[in-house]
Amino acid sequence: MSLRLRLTFFYVLFLGLAMAALAFALHLGVRASLYRALDASLQDALALAQGLINQEDHTAHLGEGEAGGWPPDLALFLFQEGRLVDRKGVNLPPPPAQAGCWSRGEVRYCGIRLEQGFLVAARSAEWVEAASDRLDRLLEVALPLALLLSFGAGYWLAGQALAPLDALTLKALELSERPDPKARLPEPRSRDELHRLARAQNRLLSALEAHLEKERRFLQNAAHELRTPLAALVGRLEQALEQDPPARRPLERAREASIDLWRLVERLLLLARAERMGAKEPVDFGAVVLEALEEVETRGKALELDLPHAPCPLKGDPILLKAAVRNLLDNAFKFARSRVRVGLRCQNGILLEVADDGPGVPPGEEERIFEAFHQASPAHRSQGSGLGLALVRRVAELHGGRAVYKRRGEGALFLLELPGEASGAWP
Repeated sequence: MSLRLRLTFFYVLFLGLAMAALAFALHLGVRASLYRALDASLQDALALAQGLINQEDHTAHLGEGEAGGWPPDLALFLFQEGRLVDRKGVNLPPPPAQAGCWSRGEVRYCGIRLEQGFLVAARSAEWVEAASDRLDRLLEVALPLALLLSFGAGYWLAGQALAPLDALTLKALELSERPDPKARLPEPRSRDELHRLARAQNRLLSALEAHLEKERRFLQNAAHELRTPLAALVGRLEQALEQDPPARRPLERAREASIDLWRLVERLLLLARAERMGAKEPVDFGAVVLEALEEVETRGKALELDLPHAPCPLKGDPILLKAAVRNLLDNAFKFARSRVRVGLRCQNGILLEVADDGPGVPPGEEERIFEAFHQASPAHRSQGSGLGLALVRRVAELHGGRAVYKRRGEGALFLLELPGEASGAWP
C-alpha cells in the first residue's frame, strides 16, 4: 500500500471517529432539546390548569375552563390522597401521583404537588421519537457520503503534499539509471521538510561529486605519469629485440606485458575523459565504425560486414565513440574462434551489432562483464584488463544509449544502441 493511500486511510479513520462522536452528541443534544421543549409545554399547561381546580364536598375536581392555549394532545390528571379523582383531555394512560417530569412508554408526564394532592400533565412523545429517528436516518446517509467525499479530498490533498516527494523519487531513479555527477534533485519551493530533505540530498551529491572529481584527477594524473615511461619502455624493448636475438623470447613477453600495461593506461585516460565529456559535436557513426575497423587487429579471423551506405548522424564525442567501437571489436576478435560479424542499423536510432563464434559469456555474468576490472573467467583474465566493456557501457550512457549482451546459440552478441540525431534519447 502506498504512503499516499495509507495517509488517506488514517485521515479518513480519524475523521470518521470524530464525525461519529459528533453525530452521537448531536443525537443526544437534539433529543434532550426536544424533551426540554415538551417539558416546558407541560409546565405551562400545569400553571394554567391550577386555576381550574375546585373543591366540593371535600373532593377536588377539574372545572371547565378555556383550553384554547393548551396543546390538542394534552391530558390532565388530578390526584387527592393518592387517588385519581379527576382527569381531562385526551385518553392517555394515568401516571403515578408524583412531582417532576418522566417518561413512560411514548408518553411524557410532568407533575406538581398541590395542597389537595398532585396535578399531572401528559402529552404523547411520539413526535419527539419521530424527529429523533428522522435525524438518525439523515445522519446514516450523510456520514458515509461525507466520509466518501473526505476520502477523495484527502487522497487528492495527500497527492498534492507528496508530489514533491514523487518528483524527488523520479529524479533519483533517473540518476540511478543514467548517472550524472553534476545532476541534482529538484528542491521544492516550500520551505518545509521535503525542501530540507532535497537540500540535504543535494549536499550529499555535491560531496560525492567532489570526491569523484578527486579520484578522476588522480586517475588522470597517474595515467599521464605512466604513459611516457611505458612508451619509452616499449621502445627500448623493441630495440633490444633487434640487437639481441638470443634473448628474443623473454624480451617479446616483456614487450607484450608492456603493451598491455600501456593499453590499460590508455583506457584509464579514456574513462577519465568520459567522466568529463564536454559539448557534443555532429558525428557520422558509420565513419567511426570504419575507422575503428582499420585500427583493430583481426588476429587472422574472418570479418563479415553489414554496413549501410548512408551516413549515421548523431551528436557525441568522436574519440570516445571510436574507443567504444574499437573495444567491442577487440573483444570479439580476441575470443572468436574463426569469424566476427559486424552489423550497423541507422533507422529509429543507431544499433551496432558485434557477434563472434567464441565461447560466449558464462550464465550469470551478463551484467557483471560491464563492471570495471571484472572478468568473467580465468581465460578472460589472461587476455585483457577488464576495462574495455566498462568503457563501452559508460560511453553509451553518456550518449543517451546503452550497451547490452545478448545470449545466442554459439558465441557472443554485443549491442551498442545510440540515439540518432533526430530520434532523441534512447527509450
